[in-house]
Amino acid sequence: MSSQEVEYQISIIEDRINPLMERRELKIEIASQSTPKRDLLRKSIAASLKVPVDRVYVKNVLSSYGKSTAICKVNVYENEDRAKQIEPKYVQLRNLSREERKVALTPAPKKE
Repeated sequence: MSSQEVEYQISIIEDRINPLMERRELKIEIASQSTPKRDLLRKSIAASLKVPVDRVYVKNVLSSYGKSTAICKVNVYENEDRAKQIEPKYVQLRNLSREERKVALTPAPKKE
């Protein structure tokens, strides 16, 4: 099984709607053998909630030693533009895969 095919058992602990920020604020429990990677976790959460990946941002992942569960805080926005306005740049970068992050951080070549 490759790392792209990882399935997590996701259970929602808390679900709040924040109309001012135009987002859902979720507290999720993830059951997996190891602490999940943010980018794979983001895709898995988006698939389970049936929303586009661009609207899902994992704020943090907390796992305890010796347990096979992790608690995550996730924001799901109503649209992608609003998410990019509100989420800090470092959170947006954390939610990308390594390859996507490398491309996002390399400066564009200057035109002369």
